[in-house]
Amino acid sequence: MKSLHKTLDIIDVVAQAGEIGIRDISTKTGFPPATIHRIASTLVKRRYLSQHPVTKRYALSFRFLELGTRVQEQFDLSAIARPHLQQLMNDTQESANLVIQDGDEVVYIDQVKSEKSMLKIFTRLGARVPLYNTGVGKMLLSQWGESDIDSYLDRTDRKPFTSNTLVKRDEIIKELKQNSRRGFSVDNEEMENGVRCVAALIFDHKGKVTAAVSISGAAMRITPNRIEYFGEKVKQCALAISRELGFVPME
Repeated sequence: MKSLHKTLDIIDVVAQAGEIGIRDISTKTGFPPATIHRIASTLVKRRYLSQHPVTKRYALSFRFLELGTRVQEQFDLSAIARPHLQQLMNDTQESANLVIQDGDEVVYIDQVKSEKSMLKIFTRLGARVPLYNTGVGKMLLSQWGESDIDSYLDRTDRKPFTSNTLVKRDEIIKELKQNSRRGFSVDNEEMENGVRCVAALIFDHKGKVTAAVSISGAAMRITPNRIEYFGEKVKQCALAISRELGFVPME
């Protein structure tokens, strides 16, 4: 943890200076030059810092611009998606959620909560959940290539959260193929007992998956015989958001 704090302190000093050498970083932080060299070298390798080939001074790299752009896109996405989430909640009377993928997890970045929802469920704002057993996660996985899915399943400890959680490789792959065909996915009480979710994908102007939208609510309301209805509503919402992001669906 101390090393992490030192790393962040060094990044802050470089950001404030614009371009700076090891000795000046040492003066400002109080860290030994050898420590700074070790940390800065790693940051250069990871593309967070750049080093001038002649002066050997450090500066922030364009990696921070990339990250800043991603953050800005998320805020733009939330602003665009919000009225559509509100409409989805009005249409279904279930909580509507917006999520993005972050590594092997999804993060809930916006939500319009239904007044009918009395449950404190896992889809709360800011929550991070796995891919393999959630509606949004499985919908995102359904767009991955076979080798990427295999690699994910190899490295993931697929523990059962409920008795309904799919953990067997063949069962998960079968469902992912089904999700891809029908354009929506279902969390059938796999993350939390008594809760079902239905999800669909959001695409950007390049046709790339950028997020997912879902509804979540009590399984007694999101019943198996209404899944198709909810699936169509979620797909309509996702498409409306995608169109605002510049996505042009193929006819």
